[in-house]
Amino acid sequence: MKMFQGRNPGVARFSLLLGGLFASGIYGRGNQSALQRMQAVQSHLSRYVTIRGDTNGDMQLESQMKARRVPAVSIAVVRNGAIDWARAYGVSSLDGGPVSTRTLFGAASISKAVTALGVLKLVEEGKIDLDANVNHYLKRWKIPDNEYTANRKVTVRELLNHTSGIGTHNGEIYDSASPIPTLLQLLEGEKPARTPAVRVEAVPGTKFAYSNGGYLVLTLLIEDVTGQPFAAYMRRAVLDPIGMTHSTFDAPLPLEWRARAATAYGADGKWAVPPSKYVEPNLGAGGLWSTPTDLAKLLIEIQREYEGRSHKVLRQETMRRMVMPDKEVAAPRRWGLGLEVGGSMDNPYIRHEGSGYFQDDMVEYLHGNGIVVMTSGGGGAGLAEEVIRSAGTVYDLPDFKPVEHSVVDVPDATLRAYTGTYAYIKVAMEDGHLTAEIPSGSPAVRLYPESATQFFVLDGPQELSFFLDSEKHVTGVDFIVPMGHHRLERTPER
Repeated sequence: MKMFQGRNPGVARFSLLLGGLFASGIYGRGNQSALQRMQAVQSHLSRYVTIRGDTNGDMQLESQMKARRVPAVSIAVVRNGAIDWARAYGVSSLDGGPVSTRTLFGAASISKAVTALGVLKLVEEGKIDLDANVNHYLKRWKIPDNEYTANRKVTVRELLNHTSGIGTHNGEIYDSASPIPTLLQLLEGEKPARTPAVRVEAVPGTKFAYSNGGYLVLTLLIEDVTGQPFAAYMRRAVLDPIGMTHSTFDAPLPLEWRARAATAYGADGKWAVPPSKYVEPNLGAGGLWSTPTDLAKLLIEIQREYEGRSHKVLRQETMRRMVMPDKEVAAPRRWGLGLEVGGSMDNPYIRHEGSGYFQDDMVEYLHGNGIVVMTSGGGGAGLAEEVIRSAGTVYDLPDFKPVEHSVVDVPDATLRAYTGTYAYIKVAMEDGHLTAEIPSGSPAVRLYPESATQFFVLDGPQELSFFLDSEKHVTGVDFIVPMGHHRLERTPER
């Protein structure tokens, strides 16, 4: 595997190619052309959080790709129900040529949203019932009963909205030159699968737990109900009707597609994974290869079906069911059937992210604008967030504009008192400021004080709020994320 670091000549080539792929632009809104809007987005990236009075320096796309070691990023923007612009930046690999808007990226977990459309198509056709025991439809394998399913069985709905009780089962990538596990081997955790067997680990319907394993079961459901391979059914039922001609669930990726697929890079920017070595056999959870333009077509079709102006895949009633919050147990972050949903009643949005080697994100307001960002890894998640925050300003995406915080001075002695371990978070002092490993062992991020006890990070919604006992001793921290507050006790020093 190729290293993306040091004086690798590919890095120099990467920087050289980047230099020819960018254009400066005018930042503003109103009666702008698509070119001006594109230049505005790529020229004024913003972190999730901005500090009041600080412009965050030069946040152009080119400089952020280099800083975050992201070889390629591809973007498509939806405006008023149509693609406003699409553009790709960077190189397909460190020894390859420039990417284009037709370059394929691994869609990672965005695949789940597409899979959900395929499942709901079967619901609409009367072939399955959302609230029936999914085992009624499975032929080659069934979810084993245990103490959690004694009084309540897993339903199709619960698989779609991540409340089935099935464990997470993080995705594993396989080399096409090595044995690739079958669907049944994945379900039973049998070699060559590198993930455990799919089992129910909580009472179905009682709590939200994001589950790749649940979408593995949905992959089997589609095959057993239709009698077709998953990839073939998804092409017929979803991809072709929408016109997603540069998308496929075929695994391994066919040879004729590999030549225009991007190489993926690890989160640390070091390990290169070319398309031939990137096989995700859990197709329903993460097996889609696509482009931002194709995913923008998907968003547009969802928007049109939601408004009752199209029914290429689903009727309006079914689509509205898909994009409405479906389970209170998922609060405060809300999920529909295969998509995260948010915003207001008057201006709702849908979203799905993808992570792993490829880092992707897509957002769309059902009555307005949207954006798809796909990256080839490295620090792509942070880069995608910065692009979306920029688009939030240019395209008026109200929930995706930068969040502004203030910073206050906190004495060093107070900061030092917070250092230590809090369950899975490690807080340290470095160069006069606090850092946190979230979780322990991951790269440390800087913490910025908004008060003497409240801290935030720049690249996400995470906040830490330290709490003290009556004698002013630090005893724990509230870890605040969109999914809620997690009170973590301080681990005693040994």
